This record gives sequence, C-alpha cells and structure tokens, in this order.
Amino acid sequence: MLDGIRVLDLTMWAFCPAAGSVLAEWGADVIHIENAKAPDPMRLFGGGSIEPGKSHWMFKHYNRGKRAIALDLASEEGREVLYDLVRNCDVFLTSFLPATRKKLGFDIEQLRAINPNLIYAKGTGAGPLGPESERGGFDGASWWARGSLAATAMEVTNTDFPPAMLGHGDGMSGLVLAGGIVAALFKRERTGEVTVVDSSLFGTAAWFNAPAIIGETVDPANNTMGKYSAREKRHWSVGDYATADGRYVHLTFLGDRQDQWLDLCNLLERNDLAEDPRFLTSVERAVNTLALMDELDAQFATKTLNDWKPILNKAKGVWAPVQTVGEMVNDPQAQANRMIRMVTDEGGTQPIVMPPVMFNEDAGPGNPAPNFGQHTDEVLAEIAGFSADRITELRASGAIV
Repeated sequence: MLDGIRVLDLTMWAFCPAAGSVLAEWGADVIHIENAKAPDPMRLFGGGSIEPGKSHWMFKHYNRGKRAIALDLASEEGREVLYDLVRNCDVFLTSFLPATRKKLGFDIEQLRAINPNLIYAKGTGAGPLGPESERGGFDGASWWARGSLAATAMEVTNTDFPPAMLGHGDGMSGLVLAGGIVAALFKRERTGEVTVVDSSLFGTAAWFNAPAIIGETVDPANNTMGKYSAREKRHWSVGDYATADGRYVHLTFLGDRQDQWLDLCNLLERNDLAEDPRFLTSVERAVNTLALMDELDAQFATKTLNDWKPILNKAKGVWAPVQTVGEMVNDPQAQANRMIRMVTDEGGTQPIVMPPVMFNEDAGPGNPAPNFGQHTDEVLAEIAGFSADRITELRASGAIV
C-alpha cells in the first residue's frame, strides 16, 4: 500500500517505533536511525544486546520490517549524513522532545528547509501543546495512569489499588500515529500540502476510554461504562459465566433479541427458561436479570469450556471464550488470518503479532527486525549516493557505525 514511500524513523523505545513498524508492514521503506554511540534503549531492554539476533524481543516486535543505520548526530558529519537522507524521504518520524530536536538539528523548520515536501510526524507523552508539552512520557504514566485507564480498571476489578497495566499503550498509540501519517500522505498526494502530524499516549488513552469519560461527565449517577463486573450493574446478556473447569464463557448478546434468547435456551438444553414467566420477554429478563444470571451460572458450570465451544459456536448471538495469552497463538481465527506468526533470526524463533489491518485479506509480510547498524552502508549508498570510500571515511571518523 505504501510502496515507494520512504520514512526516516529517528525514534526510541516503543510508541513511535511502533508507528514505523506499522508503516513498514504496509509497504513503506522505513529506516530506523540509532545513535552510533548508544543504541535504541529498547534493544538492550531486559538483557538484550547489539549482537546479531540478540536484541530484546520487544525491540524486534516494534522495529520489524525496517532497515537500520547508526549515526552520531552530535557530530557535524553525522548531521550532514542525516540531511542527505532527508532530501530523499517522504516522512520524518521522531519521538524526541523539542529541546533535543533543535540542539541536534532535526526540528521541523530545520528539516523543512532541506526538504519542503517532508511530512513531519512526532509522538509525545501528553501532546504538543500546553504546559507539559516539553516533558517526556511512557505509556505506564501517560496512557495507563493519566489517561484514566488505571482508575477505570480499579472499578472493573473492584480493587482499591491500581492494577498493573493491561495491554500495551505504546502499540495502540503507534497504530493511531501511523494512521495519521497515512492521512497526511493522502493530503499531500491530493493537494501538494505538507502536514505536521502529532499524536500522544495521553490522547490515545482519551479516545480509547471515551465512553467512560463521556458517561461520567454527562450522567455520572448512571454511568455503567467500566463497571460491568459489579453484578448489580450487569445485564444477563453481557458478562462472564464460569465453566466446570474454572474457565469462563463471555456472552455479548446486545439488544437481548428474542430469537437469540430462544436459540440460547435450546443450545443450553434449558427450554424451561424460555417458558419461565420471569424471562418471557426482554423487559422481564431485565427486571429479573440477577435471577437469570443465577440460572445461567448453574448451567454453564455443568460443562468444561472445551465442551461448550462447539455448542456455542452454533449460537445466533455473539460469545467468546475468555482466553489466555498463550492460547492466542493457536487460536484458529488468529492462525487463519495470520494475526500471529513465527519469525526466525540469529537469536532464534519467536512469534510476532501483526497490525490489525489487512489489505486484500493479507496481513503483511511480517519481516524480522534489523540488527544494529545492519543497513548503514546499503542505505547511504542507495539513498544518499555515497561512494564506498566516503562511507569508509565516515566510519573512521565515528559519524557512522
């Protein structure tokens, strides 16, 4: 989809690298730039190293499909190499804060002076405006805690202490930022105008938790968003039911349609519930929902999750097993849609999870992540037109690795 688009990815950690990885999966030539003297910290996270194939698995996840070069942007020669690359790129993606961007010569005005057609994209903790626009951020703080998700999780789990972060805000936020970059490319294609693209961890959290935020503002007394786990707040048709083996079945029978209710009673071999005066209509089921949940609890407890799967797969309503992360790898739907696949490099084999967008029912190639400085010579020769002698001089000076 993005064949012919070239992206310079001067980022670290996970949020903005994730955006670059999505763009690479969609066909862009994404070049991940690292400090020649200090690799992306995510490479070294949790005992990772710059040895081929030995980067941390989180780095591999958020940087796969890219090419990698190593530049010393603190040196004048290193900055000139960057500018030579900027002249031949479509997008510049960065996670660095304003002071660093200006100091090292890659802020918006500095790069637009070199390439007026450059789309400049930046990801921040809490947004490019406001009193904290020059502060950094990580998803645990900016997305999970400040973005109201930790507090919402406390309500969902009925705990008095914030639980550990669920999911990964960096990955979700990177997908959003990638979408913004594609929108800017589309506008440039249509109008010739170039755009500065901004996205933040805090802003993604607000979007992600919008129903709870809106409900709490508009009607706080009746806001049930994020409170479905409290039994008295639930409706029988949306929630979890324990099975005989201690697993759970999740039902989302939104709208409580009569045909879906009768179908479920038949599948559960409980047609007596369909005839029970307390549960005849959706109105009566709502009034007596706690009693109905008791009946369903008892019925689902008669079989294991694996017993229920083939039965519920015939249901007219929507249901799902409450799966573990380990089960995701072998989920038939995940396999059929190639959502999760295995990739091998010098460090061994590991699963990779694909961005949740397919084109012509193809999730993408799923190429591995680059080693430190793996493509420096290749990129400088191909994009900047450097000779082998010039590359040797730059390496001798320390401007590249």
